[in-house]
Amino acid sequence: MTTPLAGSAFDSLRLDAVPDQEALRRAYELPGAAAVRKQMTELTEHTRRLIGCSSLVLVASADAEGNCDVSPRGGPAGFVAVLDARTVAIPDATGNKRLDTLQNVIATGRAGLLFVIPGRTTTLR
Repeated sequence: MTTPLAGSAFDSLRLDAVPDQEALRRAYELPGAAAVRKQMTELTEHTRRLIGCSSLVLVASADAEGNCDVSPRGGPAGFVAVLDARTVAIPDATGNKRLDTLQNVIATGRAGLLFVIPGRTTTLR
């Protein structure tokens, strides 16, 4: 178990004592405008360029029962192809042959992607 950073909301907040989302929100400052704008429905030219610079993407998925999984996928910068404004193609890797991510996406139609860009402190979700 890790210890939260000093000065974080966890200094005075026990997670088991948060009864609902409203109480959680009261314990934190509101997100900035840039954080609110980051949720988008289509890839922009800027996000396409960031994907082209990424050599690692973390693919999060969950099965129909809600069991979560995160799978790292890596390659040379640009290994993920942007097919259109709403579709990317991530090359398959042999991996451990469990097929967790693919089975989860087939079951739910959902995945979360976190692109890591070398040399940058920001990521793309």
